[in-house]
Amino acid sequence: MATSVVENQTAKAEKLKVEMTRVIKASRQRVFDAWTRPEMIRQWFGPGPISITEADTDTRVDGEYSISTRGVVKPGEVERSGHVTGRYVRVEPYDLVAFTWKATWSPDEESLVTVMLRDVEGGTEMKLVHEGFATAESHQGHSYGWSNGLDKLQRLLETN
Repeated sequence: MATSVVENQTAKAEKLKVEMTRVIKASRQRVFDAWTRPEMIRQWFGPGPISITEADTDTRVDGEYSISTRGVVKPGEVERSGHVTGRYVRVEPYDLVAFTWKATWSPDEESLVTVMLRDVEGGTEMKLVHEGFATAESHQGHSYGWSNGLDKLQRLLETN
């Protein structure tokens, strides 16, 4: 029996997953707070010189978040604004936070971000999994964005 086009597309989407792990020299509480507190999100979120113009969070299951960005994502690009929204689907303080992700730069896509934290020697291991991308282009763009954003997060938490 031949596999349908829909099944092939679903299988491809399931394989498009960003997974990144970092060890950050900070407590799990500080790392968790950096993901859930607007005043901290404003300090690191987004790739490169992106700035956060607004961040709001209601960090509880079914609570919503909203983050507005402005700036140049990659060198040579024009400045642009963006907005990402979603709702929290799992919140386990200092261990895990998972939320849906809907961004203006990928308007036909809703994906899922899960951040898992655990104590390790020297700090906190943070594992990010972002899954459910509609296209390889979206996967690639988010991979670039998370890599650069997590660099900023790590610098923030390890220098302050």
